[in-house]
Amino acid sequence: MARTHRTSRGRGRRLLRLLLWALAAGQVAEALSLRRRRRALVALPDSDPDGVTGAGVTTDADASADEGGASAHVAAGDVDVVAVAGAAVDERTRAAVAREMVATGAEIVDLVPPDLPVERALWLLRRVDPATFGRETDPPGGTHEAVALHPDLAARMVAAPAPQAGPEGLDRGTLVRHTIDAQRHAPGRSLLRLAPRLRTAPAAPDARWRELEELTAFARPYTSLPPVLVGAETTYLAVLTLGLAVAPVPALAALATWCAQPALVFGGRTAGALSRGDGAGGGSRGDGAGGAGSSGAASDRPTSLTPPDLAAACALRLPRAWADNVRTARAGYEATRAERRRRAAAPVPAPPPTTELFEPRRDTCPWCGSGRISPRLTVGDLLQAKPGTFHLDECADCGHVFQNPALTVRGLDYYYEHAYDGIGEELAEISFGALTPIYERRLDTLARFTEPRAWLDVGTGHGHFPLAARQRWPEATFDGTDIAESVERAQRYGRIDTAYRGLFPDMADGLPRSYDVVSMHHYLEHTREPRRELDAVAKVLEPGGHFMIEMPDAESPWARRLGRFWWQWAQPQHQHFITCRELVSTLEESGFEILCVQRGEATMGGELFNAVALAMQEVARSPHLPWLPPPTTADRVKRCAAFLASLPAFAVTKVADEVKDARLRRPGATTPGNAYRIVARRR
Repeated sequence: MARTHRTSRGRGRRLLRLLLWALAAGQVAEALSLRRRRRALVALPDSDPDGVTGAGVTTDADASADEGGASAHVAAGDVDVVAVAGAAVDERTRAAVAREMVATGAEIVDLVPPDLPVERALWLLRRVDPATFGRETDPPGGTHEAVALHPDLAARMVAAPAPQAGPEGLDRGTLVRHTIDAQRHAPGRSLLRLAPRLRTAPAAPDARWRELEELTAFARPYTSLPPVLVGAETTYLAVLTLGLAVAPVPALAALATWCAQPALVFGGRTAGALSRGDGAGGGSRGDGAGGAGSSGAASDRPTSLTPPDLAAACALRLPRAWADNVRTARAGYEATRAERRRRAAAPVPAPPPTTELFEPRRDTCPWCGSGRISPRLTVGDLLQAKPGTFHLDECADCGHVFQNPALTVRGLDYYYEHAYDGIGEELAEISFGALTPIYERRLDTLARFTEPRAWLDVGTGHGHFPLAARQRWPEATFDGTDIAESVERAQRYGRIDTAYRGLFPDMADGLPRSYDVVSMHHYLEHTREPRRELDAVAKVLEPGGHFMIEMPDAESPWARRLGRFWWQWAQPQHQHFITCRELVSTLEESGFEILCVQRGEATMGGELFNAVALAMQEVARSPHLPWLPPPTTADRVKRCAAFLASLPAFAVTKVADEVKDARLRRPGATTPGNAYRIVARRR
């Protein structure tokens, strides 16, 4: 046994040595990547003295800006600046921002102080690439020091006005939230710019924790990521520290490369920021001495991100990192205690009576009218853990799977609340924004048959799909319908041109225009009367126009294999699962010509990974859902243990999903995936 113990210990040391050598190599590679990003950071061009007066700024770019972008005339005094407590943006910087907005058509400029401390500068460069900033599907936030908004953008953000600073000024978390919302209001029109005259504001003790809270707000309904991130950092520091005693040589290599990272990223005269307009492709590299300063001396105006604590950051990085880690953990502990006290004091809302949530049970199929129906599935609310049990029946004649008894309108309101808005809004934004590859496949399918001019996306939600379509066909008009407030937000964000809020069948006769393309993506299964929805399509679609529809495919073999953990059941939101052949037949009877039917190619995938997530949610429910009683310590320990135990399953199922989904998506694949797609033309 002693020999076995020594063998295991030897293997552990070898594994640790390999890990430390890998860390050393990875840290050098990361430093080179971050150095490239630092070189891509463009400095604001210095403004002329006239800009200081707040007069209107115009440039030769007026004509192009008039054609499609920000206003060609921006007064420095009209630029709306929101800054963290202690940060001051002077008039010359405002004028430079106004000039940049006119020249580039940008509506939001995130300002980077050149004297950001090393760790904050590295954190910024890890999260965002200045070369691609503003083109990301999901807004990444920014420096969170000061953000400048075009007056037109500030006017559009009527539902999210500039936050009001408290007695001590604006906290960093609030600025993060406002920055991300501004970026969503101006898709593709955001810039990251070095502001040579801006100075970094002093950081409050809880600033880093608040920043992490808001950057990871998308996970809040189901987990809190800041403790995970701080814990991962603690583990990283512990490996570097304790490795010195267990494997000193590779540990010294890992520690040395880690401490050298700031010098590799920020050292040297050749790593200056670009200065827009000084060279091809948006500027030429500065060397730390380019551009005129406020006093006219080039050397007085920094043109690169140059942390003033570079030497100390390299020499004392480990103890400083431990101190910052402990400070952040302490702030998180206090914030968590305050939140638990608030939850304990808040009453748990009672659910509506069952009689208000469900309609009477039916004895016939709502699609074909057959009485040959039988139970298919019984499941609870695995998504939000709200009370209730939901039954799905299946028709033996047409294969239709439907919720029975169905939810009432009151029931739908109850179960939809916080699913896509409220505490679930940020998760919905991030989740739908991450589906760009699926959106691209939909667009590729439609592009085989037509080039749209006027497109109506029914059930558009937050408008992410029309945004992707607009990037391919920028001259087309994109409108959207939905019953939720999210459709109006999608219009404010510029993802759609016109928002129509309400029930689509009720609005179809009154829409002001007809369309040559109508789409329904994962919408029909949510509706109470799917046939009325399809009839409404024919009313708004021009003869010869194209209809593209995508919905869950309950004929997928994984629907039976995974049972209630098949994520496309999505109870209680999905009420109808129409088979592919039935929908094809119905469209043909309604005067449509079927152009394309995709089964495996249309799959959204992810069955195995999402099944693990749903199972874990059933075993240990989220402690962050306000309609559940506050969790006990035992509940939290149980959830933490379930999460740690599920990590290997998440890793394995992620790989397994990628393999099986790649095979399903091969062109011409006929095996049903978890969704099908139909393109039809109206005769």
